[in-house]
Amino acid sequence: MVHTIYVGSYTSQITTLSFDPSTGSLQVIGTTEAGPNPSWVATHPTDKSLLFASNEVDEGKIVLFKRSNDGKLELLQSVWSGGAGTAHFAVGEKEVVAANLSPPALLAPPNQPVKFDFPGTGPDADRQEASHPHQVAVHPSGKELLIPDLGSDKVWTLGRNAETQSWEVKGELKTKAGHGPRHLIVKGETVYVLNELESTMSTYPLPAAGAKESACLSLLTPPTQPAKGMLGAEVLLTESTSAYPEPLIYASNRNDPHAEGDSIAIFTTADSAGGFSLVKEVRTGLNHLRAVTFGGEQDKYLVVGGLNGGGIKVFERTEGGRNLKEVAHLDAGVVDKPTSFVVY
Repeated sequence: MVHTIYVGSYTSQITTLSFDPSTGSLQVIGTTEAGPNPSWVATHPTDKSLLFASNEVDEGKIVLFKRSNDGKLELLQSVWSGGAGTAHFAVGEKEVVAANLSPPALLAPPNQPVKFDFPGTGPDADRQEASHPHQVAVHPSGKELLIPDLGSDKVWTLGRNAETQSWEVKGELKTKAGHGPRHLIVKGETVYVLNELESTMSTYPLPAAGAKESACLSLLTPPTQPAKGMLGAEVLLTESTSAYPEPLIYASNRNDPHAEGDSIAIFTTADSAGGFSLVKEVRTGLNHLRAVTFGGEQDKYLVVGGLNGGGIKVFERTEGGRNLKEVAHLDAGVVDKPTSFVVY
């Protein structure tokens, strides 16, 4: 099966790629104007013909496209996100909830943006001078939102108001000072938080509000310590399938001075037989690896890109998911400044 991949970027375009696993071909088949810095792309949970992108600029926007059978994108709508630097968003059945870096705000169309006061700072004067929400994570129950806030070293929990059904702040999880929580995932009764500023991942028990850190592991193989400027980027969870029965966590790290480029760390989960542990660190040959995305049947493939070099690559999950093998590569410069992916 040939897969279509949409690439968000720090340009003005979404680039469409074709990936053929049978030949290892990865090539550009089209581009779509999407406004400045369409850095995050995502699909609707049930209507896969709808593709969303965020404009990560001073006047942040959410842009909606309709995908045709041949893969082309038609612009349907562009709306203000309620703030600046729209770094991430979550798409629900009837709403999009967006996280803006400054000022902190969330957007829930079709009404006006709903802004929240997320107070707090951290010890890093350059990165934590104010609140900077970096992700909107939907709890598997669908009844709660978890918002990692890099600026305040907190994860905010939002729930529905019983009367109005609008989102409201219900509590907070305090991470250690200087962690800089960026993205997170939830599995079972555990929250896994990727700490951007320390290139680590921490676990917390649910409910998240008021929880205390239960473990913290480096994204690098011990005893290696992160070099100055290294930053954690993305964290993903795989579910158990027939081809990959063991659930695993994949986390990306960027700005690594290693000769073989940035790495992807693979972890077992807290509820596995061996507990939460690092099982593999895979070098990608990429520079400033940001988002990573699964695709293909049973999430067989992992798509990654280097913002500052190395191009775009597709890895196949091997050894039950505990390792990765490069199967396709698009040279650096063919797609400028890739930041996120959606795979069909």
